[in-house]
Amino acid sequence: MFAPPVPGWCDAMVIASNMVASQVARTLGSLTSEMSSSLSRLSAGSRIVSPADDPGGLALSMKFSAEIRRIGAARSNVANTTSYSQTQDGYLTTIDSALRRMSELATLSTDSTKTSAEVTAYNTEFVELKSVITTAA
Repeated sequence: MFAPPVPGWCDAMVIASNMVASQVARTLGSLTSEMSSSLSRLSAGSRIVSPADDPGGLALSMKFSAEIRRIGAARSNVANTTSYSQTQDGYLTTIDSALRRMSELATLSTDSTKTSAEVTAYNTEFVELKSVITTAA
């Protein structure tokens, strides 16, 4: 059986520790964490790797990123609208040319010096232009 060397030994237990080693271990852990964070920033090429690095900067960055995406979407909408307008302009130019030629043909066909063959040719062209307009619409 084990007998305590000093009377009252069980009453007051003394734990010996190395305070300097504990402090060095804590400092080493902290520096290792900071080094890991610095390496993450370097490898990512960004100052903010996690929200803990700079919460305000991260929020601002996210706000600007969202705004950039909205501007990109608006730019796409403008490009689509421009394309649509150009298509409509081409369509209206074709219709305008056909209507101008139809007006010219109507005036030419009323000339009393024209033969019936010429008037028939004018009428045939007029009907073709009319079908171009109705087909395009």
